[in-house]
Order: sequence, then C-alpha cells, then structure tokens
Amino acid sequence: MTDGKKHNPQILAVLTGDIVGSTKLEADRRLFLYKTFPVLSALLKEKYPEEISYRISNFRGDGWQIIVNHPKKAFEISLFIRTFIRFTFRTEKLDTRIAIGIGPIQFIPDDNVSAGDGPAYTISGRLLESFTSNCMGIGFTAARSELSAKSVESMVTLLDHIITSWGPGQCQAVFLALQSLTQAEIAGRWTPRPIKQSSVSKSLKTAGWEQVKLGISAFEDLVNSAINYNGE
Repeated sequence: MTDGKKHNPQILAVLTGDIVGSTKLEADRRLFLYKTFPVLSALLKEKYPEEISYRISNFRGDGWQIIVNHPKKAFEISLFIRTFIRFTFRTEKLDTRIAIGIGPIQFIPDDNVSAGDGPAYTISGRLLESFTSNCMGIGFTAARSELSAKSVESMVTLLDHIITSWGPGQCQAVFLALQSLTQAEIAGRWTPRPIKQSSVSKSLKTAGWEQVKLGISAFEDLVNSAINYNGE
C-alpha cells in the first residue's frame, strides 16, 4: 500500500459498484462509459487527495472498485460517484449501485485495485450481490460497536432512498456542491450550459441537500465509532 497516507493501515473502505442500465447502451455509449472511469478517477483524486490513492478499477465492462483510505469518507465519495454517473448519463437514465465494505485489506496492486485481497473486499462484493431494490449499502467485517454499525447501516438505507428519488438536475447540483462551490459558481459550471443561481438553489433545496449534509456528517461520526478509529 502507498506510504505516507494518514490512515489506519488495517481498516480501509472498499467500494464495489456496477452500472444499472448499461446493457441497453449502444456501442458508442458503452465506449463512452468505459472512458468515463479515468475521468472520474482524476476528479476523485483532485477532490480527495488524502482519501484516494488508486485509480478506479473497471471490470466486466460495467463493474468497478475503488479504495477509500479513511472509511469515514466512504459515503461522501460514494455520493460523488453516484451523482456524477447519474447526471453524466441522464439521457440513458443510468445509475450505479455501491456496496461499501469496511475492514482489513491484505494487499492492493498499484495497477489494479480489483486484484487486491482482504475481508473488506469480500464483504463489499457479497453485499453488492445481495442488493435487491436498493442501490447503496454498507457492511463491516468486525465492528467494535454493533450499535454504531447498525445505526450507520440504517442511515445509508434512508439516504439511498432519498438519493434514488433525485432527478439529473438535483444530481448535478449536489455533485458540484460536493466540490465546495457556491451556488453562483455551480450555475456558471452547469452543463450543458450555465443556468440561473435561483435554479441551482431550487435543485439543492428539493434534493434536501442541507439535510443530506447532516447525514454525511453523522455517517462519519458513526463509522469512526463503529471501528473505534479516532484519526483524522
């Protein structure tokens, strides 16, 4: 594993995901989806340099994995990924399922995180396979606080329900808000063309962004409590 990162080397988060709806894509859009993963990797490493040490690993065409150095940031990064996919492929109405596995990792190959091994990989993969109607979930290999673990599992289920109800505009607004941009800056960076600040405000309000931010903060506290990890 990469030296010099400020994290507990034994407890990391593995995010395992797959793209919902990708089988209906035409060949050119499937190629675009494949090329989207390196772009998303670069955005993640720019926004979360302390959390992301490895590129997203893309496998089986629509499957992917990434490692998060600080487990407490796993949900925020999952939200970053999910909102990006949903507004980037708004015409095709794609989504991504994301299973967060928190626990030890034995090793991570520098060039392919999906070839790594450890309990966190196992629980993340099994959790994704267990999904039925939900798109997000979290599992711990051995939580030191069962109460905190159960609480954060329930919170992720609730937040997943909220996020699933968002439209492409709400996803784009939240994605840009996660980058600490003001509403005016979000309006100026809006794609495919700039919009009014008032429209950004409406999208964030209807998404319940202020409430979701509280959920992100609570997730961090609960995960730290669950694994008894007090580092920053």
